[in-house]
Amino acid sequence: MKIRTLVMALAAFSFMLTACENKANKQETPETPAETVVEEQTEEPTFTADDVNQIGVIRSVWEVNPIPGAAVNGKTDIERFASVFCNEYSNYEPNLVLLNYLKDPKGFNDENYRVDNQKSNGYIKCMGMFQVSHDVTCCYWNRNNGHKLVAFWMEKGHESDPTLGDNLLVFYDYDPATDKMDPEPKLSEAIATAMAQYDDYTVVLPDKGKDIELVGHMIDYENDSAENTYYIYRWNGNDFKLEKAK
Repeated sequence: MKIRTLVMALAAFSFMLTACENKANKQETPETPAETVVEEQTEEPTFTADDVNQIGVIRSVWEVNPIPGAAVNGKTDIERFASVFCNEYSNYEPNLVLLNYLKDPKGFNDENYRVDNQKSNGYIKCMGMFQVSHDVTCCYWNRNNGHKLVAFWMEKGHESDPTLGDNLLVFYDYDPATDKMDPEPKLSEAIATAMAQYDDYTVVLPDKGKDIELVGHMIDYENDSAENTYYIYRWNGNDFKLEKAK
């Protein structure tokens, strides 16, 4: 009787041991393969940290992105135009700095940037205090139809190679009736097309007067010099005509 009881006990123990081994084997094989988890964790993000301060991010979206809300109590000025634009595209550092300035001009204190605010002339510029350009400039014109044409020039230089820098000139038509800045890419494209023959170019928005100055640069890298060609984007009351400077 004792032997029979012992045999039954050993059989039960063997059954339990087998069940535990099977359970352990199942736990070693998870439902989600390890390779899938690793692949999801190493997936490349849409933008890297280096993209945050890139003008190219703005270039990719500005033409299809109207900007509303420039007016305060029915009135606008260069500070309001700059404020709504810089708020929309604060990924570019000079835009963010200018936005901070406009929120509190008297309390603004940034040793890396200087702001030239000529509100009465419809002109404002935020410039980096670096060896290479790192700026944003804004101005506007009164159009014959009662609208305003607003321009923003962003320029980011590179310390050793100008071709690694970037710049972008954008125009907006502001309609007081809708309080919205609508992109006008044709004006930007005209300049970009004319300047495509050069290694680089500079845009000088007017702080006085109404015409835009353009400078095309042909760069001699061996001698660290450049040959410059000058143009005028002449204002006619509604838009511009490109002329080669005499």
